[in-house]
Amino acid sequence: MSKKILAMDGGGTTLRVTAISSEGKKRKSYATGVNITAVSSSNLISIFSLVRDDIWVPDVILAAFSGAGDRIREGKLRQALESVFRDSEIEVIMDIEGLYRAAVGEERGVVVVSGTGSTVYGHDCAGVAVKSGGWGHIFDDEGSAYWISKELITASLKYRDELIPHDPVFDQLVDFFETDNIEELVNLTLLPDMKTKIASFSKVALEDPSELVKIVADKGIGILAKRTLRVLERTGEVDTIHTFGGSFASAYYNERFSEMINNHRTSFFTGNVDEILAEQMFEKLNRS
Repeated sequence: MSKKILAMDGGGTTLRVTAISSEGKKRKSYATGVNITAVSSSNLISIFSLVRDDIWVPDVILAAFSGAGDRIREGKLRQALESVFRDSEIEVIMDIEGLYRAAVGEERGVVVVSGTGSTVYGHDCAGVAVKSGGWGHIFDDEGSAYWISKELITASLKYRDELIPHDPVFDQLVDFFETDNIEELVNLTLLPDMKTKIASFSKVALEDPSELVKIVADKGIGILAKRTLRVLERTGEVDTIHTFGGSFASAYYNERFSEMINNHRTSFFTGNVDEILAEQMFEKLNRS
């Protein structure tokens, strides 16, 4: 009898799961975060219990979660899973590793993420993970949607204080966030989904970028491109750089990033990470 597989792809706001067995495939999405830095262990247990009741108890679980980047946090995530899926074989990996496996598979490649945050990730010739960036919105994430929007809000406040000249993007900010003036933009920090809300403006800004937007975007893209080239120095040459995240939906962003990485071949990844991981695992385990 073939093994029952469950793959999870969990971030700060959403959990997506795919289960596969000889009986077929089930896929479901939950509007809840699973990052251990923001969700308690008891809440995680409740979430995983809901998944178990909706799907089934699998033989093997692969969980790709944000916040699983160090041994302590990985251990807490594993404990929560083991308390619910007592008899399952469980592997917990970082969400970026899950994306890498889904996008690259058994080939050689590098993944570059620019969504709410930004990260570059690959494996060297020995299979050792190579990562640059992804240190969070306070200290890092240059070139990400959040970072671009945050920099533009910062510039708008400088304009308000008569330190820099006007740019059309300042009017777009006020309109987009439905505030009465620039000063009220600071209240975005009071929102529970602050990062997501602020990041959402970058799509509008990049559609027809003003000169200031180009300056800001180019600065962030330049740093992300440098990270990419540094990772490539350690991974060795790869056939394709797989890009992922909303920033790469922008023609301007894509063009500038391509130029800054010397026009290396890129491919925009649009697949479902949980579904691809489940299919990969099902095929591997049931052919061995």
